[in-house]
Amino acid sequence: MINKPPDWKKIISPGLLIRAMESKELHLLLQHAGKEYVYWDKFKYYSPPAGFSIEEAWAYLKFSRQTSREQTQVSDKNQNPFWFTPTKTMYQELSFIDSNTSGLLSTDQKKPTEKQKNQLIISGLSEEAIASSQIEGASTSMKIAKEMILSQRKSRNRDEQMILNNYQVMQKLMDWKDLQLSKEMLLDIQKHITTRTLDDENDSGRFRSDSDDIQVVGRMLGTTVFTPPESSIFSGELDKLINFANSKDEEFIHPIIKASILHFWLAYLHPFVDGNGRTARALFYWYLLKNDYWLFQYLSVSKAIKKTRTQYDEAYLKTELDDNDLTYFILFILKSIKISVKDFVTQYEKRIKEDKQNETITKQLSKFNERQVSLLRDLQNKPEKTVEIKGYQSYNQIAYQTARTDLMTLASKGLLTRFADNNKYLFVPNNLAIKKLLK
Repeated sequence: MINKPPDWKKIISPGLLIRAMESKELHLLLQHAGKEYVYWDKFKYYSPPAGFSIEEAWAYLKFSRQTSREQTQVSDKNQNPFWFTPTKTMYQELSFIDSNTSGLLSTDQKKPTEKQKNQLIISGLSEEAIASSQIEGASTSMKIAKEMILSQRKSRNRDEQMILNNYQVMQKLMDWKDLQLSKEMLLDIQKHITTRTLDDENDSGRFRSDSDDIQVVGRMLGTTVFTPPESSIFSGELDKLINFANSKDEEFIHPIIKASILHFWLAYLHPFVDGNGRTARALFYWYLLKNDYWLFQYLSVSKAIKKTRTQYDEAYLKTELDDNDLTYFILFILKSIKISVKDFVTQYEKRIKEDKQNETITKQLSKFNERQVSLLRDLQNKPEKTVEIKGYQSYNQIAYQTARTDLMTLASKGLLTRFADNNKYLFVPNNLAIKKLLK
């Protein structure tokens, strides 16, 4: 449980400032706390320097953070501004993200083919859609969800529909990125995200009213952790958010920090009955794609967020409870992006290596094409996997008849067994034959 820190303004005093500035031990403690930008729940267990209580040390830490803070255009329910403190960790994370998202996929040595690009995009968009939905409670597994997306089958329940909606929105963002943000666009995103998933379909594509009585409930205890602003407040704040998203800032704000602020801002305003988190994350992607962070179409930041979901929730709470300090939330998002970039690099290197191996094997097995060899190698590692024509077609970005011919040829060679399942063909691997062939 995240508790509100002590009121540092009641603790700080001229005498404390003089003593603090003369204490090398206190400065070392603050330097240590600054590396992680620790919150009170962790700081309170630090050993305070001689002559200081832990509350006094916290008060001086807060005073130090205040002196270099940057105010944002985001306001809370009482019209108090949110702000953040640029830190060394923040600059390090931004440097890593910028350097790894600008040069990747552009060198001749590792430059992907158009087919590889398409496959990476499909993988990135589908993983983002699935993870973003799972954050909001969708219980469908990654395996089943990917099968649904690739095979283009209809959803079978509300959870699958959530994922399908998210995937379609992620695709649409590539078109929307060239548009200016507007209330109509936000409503359009929310409508696409929530269609056929709400108890009342009239809640899709509209802003909430006070009569909707929306509360944010904690996952663990089921108690209210946040009450969003009244409609009279969030309506005006949405205008500010939209202007902020569309404007070219007079004072430079790094695009990733600005996207993170937009993410937090929309989630804080909570302008919809449902779909606020997914819409906020879609807005985050929209802004980065709009600002030429094209690699984000390959990344799944929500996948990284899902792994540390509790920290995601706590980042919101820490920001609100600690004087509207957005630094907690921004640092969490930067950390999640860094994880997603590293994960993508690993998968990309693996894909390039596998494709080179497939190319070599295809030359040896001249009666099969590279798509077929890639499938056989995949089935060798996943002997329980089944294949459908539409899924194979979608993954390889080929015509239906070409996909059908590929699979029927493998079946005729005894490498796959064909079954009829609900008016469609299902192909099951003959694991012994595949193992013998690839050996």
